[in-house]
Amino acid sequence: MRLFTFVACALLVPRLALCRTEPAETDRGVTNAVAQPNDSVVLFEALCKALRDNYPMLELAGWEDSWVDEFRQKVQSAPSREVALQFMDELVCRLNDYHTRLFWPGKPQLSGPPVRVEPVLAQTNLPPGYGIWGLVHPPVDMLALAEVAIAVAQAEKSSGLQPGDEIVSVEGVPVRDALAKAWPHSVGSSAAGKLRGAAGRMLLGPPGSKLHLEVRRVEGESGSKTFAVNIARSSGPDEEAATSREEQGVPVIRITRWSNRRGEDLVAKVDQFLEKHQDKPGIIFDVRGNGGGEDDMASRVVARFLKHPIIASISFHRVVPSLNYERSVETTQPRGPRYPGRVAVLIDEGCMSACEHFVSGMIEAGALTCGTPTSGACGWIRPVQLSGGVRVNVSQTFPLHTGGIPSPELGIAPHIWAPRTLADLRSGRDTALEAALKWVRGTEPLPVRMQPLPPAR
Repeated sequence: MRLFTFVACALLVPRLALCRTEPAETDRGVTNAVAQPNDSVVLFEALCKALRDNYPMLELAGWEDSWVDEFRQKVQSAPSREVALQFMDELVCRLNDYHTRLFWPGKPQLSGPPVRVEPVLAQTNLPPGYGIWGLVHPPVDMLALAEVAIAVAQAEKSSGLQPGDEIVSVEGVPVRDALAKAWPHSVGSSAAGKLRGAAGRMLLGPPGSKLHLEVRRVEGESGSKTFAVNIARSSGPDEEAATSREEQGVPVIRITRWSNRRGEDLVAKVDQFLEKHQDKPGIIFDVRGNGGGEDDMASRVVARFLKHPIIASISFHRVVPSLNYERSVETTQPRGPRYPGRVAVLIDEGCMSACEHFVSGMIEAGALTCGTPTSGACGWIRPVQLSGGVRVNVSQTFPLHTGGIPSPELGIAPHIWAPRTLADLRSGRDTALEAALKWVRGTEPLPVRMQPLPPAR
């Protein structure tokens, strides 16, 4: 199933001279064998050419010519093909685009524990500009964690963990070092998004293996204690696609993905929720951590909140290998009886792909957004086959989301910024939900939505 972020940009820019073109590598089909002197370099040059000829906007991703020289030297000195491929993977991840990734035969398959961890503010006082949540374009090297902790946000009971447990070490390695090791192979358009990706990656390992964690837990007035847990790596915490509950008389619809598994009909389920709650003064959608799925499914839910057609996104598709673009406009039409009440959407840096399509459409429909900016990336996927079974998936489009603002490497900012804190997780407090409830139950107009716009590189 393809993942869409849908949109793209009309900015036409000079082509970057990233690397020279080399003849295609012969197909050896061997992943772990010791590389011949030039084999991996030839593959590396082909990868660079694929990115240069296909990626929608390398300049926006911050590509620098020096990266090519840096990684060419690493690939040349790699002791094996596998090590060389890991260096190439690191280069691709510097684009911080979750749709653009490298795959190869024998690439390690990793599993995580039934636990989700996130970066949270370590202190209750919000720093100016919301700290890392206000930063876009993550640095190449691991950022400082002076105001940030990595904490458990969700865990199955069998794990022995609970929300608010702070990660101290992973496999005996201090959390700061574990994050630094995961950072080069993680993606995220913002500093918070990439840190969230690295936090999840540092827990991965061979399927069925044991994960050893040291965590710090606060227990009432007795203070905190540090203890170790061993958790089997199998899969992450599994949530239903759509659930509904009430908070202070306001329905809260939680949507974890924009896709159906066997026997599911997510849109029909949301329609049932809306029919049940037509008489409520407002409703809240919680799509935090929703990694995407199908744009059309997200659009069909947005359609229930429209008085008239809206443009959820504008896509500029690169016509490869040129630097010309073809435009497409993603318009959503009203569908069924419109929900008449006030609507809010909870978002964060875990919102990706089709979920950003949903967020964009709901803002255009007049909904309030609370939390932190979405992940941001270019859209759609174009697989490019290299050689020896190596493939790089490259985004096809440059997107404009709500308000006509480019979302790649930026994300969609909320109306009300509410980063989570460690104290929030430990107390069970949800500041984004609190802000949404206050607005939905009140009469205040929609506040101005401030989008950070850093200088272009």
